[in-house]
Amino acid sequence: MFCNPKASITMEKRIRIGGVAEDQKALNTEIRVSSQFHIMDLPTADLHEILFRLPINSIMNLKHVCRELYKLISNPDFALNYTSKSPLSTVLIPTITRSSAIWRHYEYFDLLQVSDNYDCIRTTFNPKIPSRPTNVIYGFFVVGTSNGLLCLSVPKCRTESVYVCNPIMGECMPLPRRKIKRGQLDAEYGFGYCRSTNKYKVLRIFCKLGSEYAEQEGHIFTIGIDHKWRVLANQTIPFCFTIPFCFSYKFIALNGTFHWIVKNDDSAWISTFDLGEEKVGQLSHPRGLVLDPYLKKLESINNQLYLLDSSSSSEIVLWEMKEYGVAESWTKDIIVDISCTSVLRRRRLVPVTILKNGDVLFSSPLGENLISYNPIQRKLTQIPGFCYGIFAYAPSFLSLKEAVMGGHQSTINMLSK
Repeated sequence: MFCNPKASITMEKRIRIGGVAEDQKALNTEIRVSSQFHIMDLPTADLHEILFRLPINSIMNLKHVCRELYKLISNPDFALNYTSKSPLSTVLIPTITRSSAIWRHYEYFDLLQVSDNYDCIRTTFNPKIPSRPTNVIYGFFVVGTSNGLLCLSVPKCRTESVYVCNPIMGECMPLPRRKIKRGQLDAEYGFGYCRSTNKYKVLRIFCKLGSEYAEQEGHIFTIGIDHKWRVLANQTIPFCFTIPFCFSYKFIALNGTFHWIVKNDDSAWISTFDLGEEKVGQLSHPRGLVLDPYLKKLESINNQLYLLDSSSSSEIVLWEMKEYGVAESWTKDIIVDISCTSVLRRRRLVPVTILKNGDVLFSSPLGENLISYNPIQRKLTQIPGFCYGIFAYAPSFLSLKEAVMGGHQSTINMLSK
């Protein structure tokens, strides 16, 4: 339901004028000045400048003001510009609330927008995910995010369901389920966007619990095209299954490619999977740096590939690949001194994002709090608040079907609020 697109905003200015007449009686006259203003009459650049400064919950409310605003905000370019030009940095926190001794809980997302001075705006979003058994401890697992969409793995008794959702739109789309038989392998998932085909894909590999390294069969699912999982022919996926950075992505999606660290008995390397060609490859790592999946971790921050090195007890090093695919472009970008803080030395920090003021936002795997680091002042600041499983997030104000199908009609089963 929209209002009239020419609906006006009435601005009233009340000016009170006081005076004293010759008869010494006070005269008070109130002048009301009224003018009408159509918000869509603003120049486009000025309107964008206003919208980019608003928090996401306000943007979502404005979508329903008029058709013109709905079209403007739903444009994919608007979300891209909002992410880059908003003064707020956005992160998403999957939250599980337990309400009784039998582990009854509700799953939702807390969206946190952080300003340069660490003022936070928190908004809760609840995508339509089918109800789960009440005796299961964990809810969904976020296995990947791309262009504002999330891929969720929801383990259930004897089945495992995978969903793609847009949390702020409250929409969710199920993928084909996997039946779990006794003794069957566990699964790992990756979710990414292929620019060459303009499609989203989900990668799935099976792993044997407790194994550290294996070459496994891979399965791929193209959203909006495939009706069942496809087996990747004539190739296997190398993978390590006991990475200690709990509850973070196993596959890092960047430039239409998945990235992850692999280690066997003889060597270690960065393995890749190209979503367009659907082929496994390798990427160089910093020269002289020993790759260890227990102490090194890949991250995508602001569309750049980073390698986190936490092997030292006195510092954390972030390597940045300045030019993607060029081995010589790996650079020690940020060095965090943690030697002065005994509490931090006992934690394995994970980078979340780089804030708009240049500070680096970290979280600990157990999510006790957030920690920001100012690389210029070399200052650490702890931000209280539970942030279990936090990750950087770029919102999408486009409907899920529009995002994955480009407006074409489909038999996609969509769940919404």
